[in-house]
Amino acid sequence: KWLNTIFFLFTLLSLFSPSLSFHLRMKMYSHLLLPDWPENCGNPAVTPSNATMRVVNGVEAVPHSWPWQVSMQRRRESCHIDQFICSLIHEEWILTAAHCFMFPLNNVSYWRMCLGKHHMNSSMDVPSAEACYKVDRIIRHEGFVYEQDRSDITNDIALVHLAEPVKMTREISPICLPKPGAVMPAGKPCFVTGWGDEKVSEKLNQAALPIIDFFTCSEPAYWWDVLRPSMICAGYESPDELKSACQGDSGGPFACSAAGTNTTWEVHGIVSFGPQGCIKDKKPSVFTRVSAFIWRLKALFLFSQLPGR
Repeated sequence: KWLNTIFFLFTLLSLFSPSLSFHLRMKMYSHLLLPDWPENCGNPAVTPSNATMRVVNGVEAVPHSWPWQVSMQRRRESCHIDQFICSLIHEEWILTAAHCFMFPLNNVSYWRMCLGKHHMNSSMDVPSAEACYKVDRIIRHEGFVYEQDRSDITNDIALVHLAEPVKMTREISPICLPKPGAVMPAGKPCFVTGWGDEKVSEKLNQAALPIIDFFTCSEPAYWWDVLRPSMICAGYESPDELKSACQGDSGGPFACSAAGTNTTWEVHGIVSFGPQGCIKDKKPSVFTRVSAFIWRLKALFLFSQLPGR
């Protein structure tokens, strides 16, 4: 049924719109065929704090105010350890960075995804708030080549499919995806959240980082030719003010309030790379710009729904 529907739409658009590129037709198919993403996304039951201290030293987030935050835990012998962070975007899908799954960590059996956490020590959280799920599929962007070429960290984005749908609660809910191609204006503060530090924090921390325009961040003093249009640069241009995301926050969300609202949140970035040692090198953090990959994400989602997938 799915294959027949796709073939029919492809043929119809090809006949009546022969000048449309394959890429544009795929955009139209994904728009027509994909089920709606969660309508209540990006609206936490608990309002986040607007505190702006850096994650490095840590300001505690209001518990469960970032309910899409996921602790990606790697199995090690008889236990699981927190390794990376990711974002819940759908009841079955999690968004994170491709570099989290470099060999040998690309094995689904290594991972579980835990939601509803505030404390690293789960016993200190709200009773029954935490829920952990097994992974049955990891999809890295096929253009991610950092394993082979350490000078190229473009396309640092991945989808994780859960073995069963997430049960949404007050403490667990998805964040919205941005519109395709959306670019946040320079100076807009967005939030990075995580337990990461040069040492792991017991409680979830947050920091507001203003977006730095592409041309400033691509100057030699900052990231120069490493930066790509499919990336977001954020932090403080003055070394005395500089705040950044630490490596322990890898894969985590860079959340911005949606245009025209202060209450709905979208995942505009994924923590990709930054200065070694967090803020010591006086450089801003760099995030994968999610809006550059929306159609690809939706196409992957559609493909996963086909029979036999």
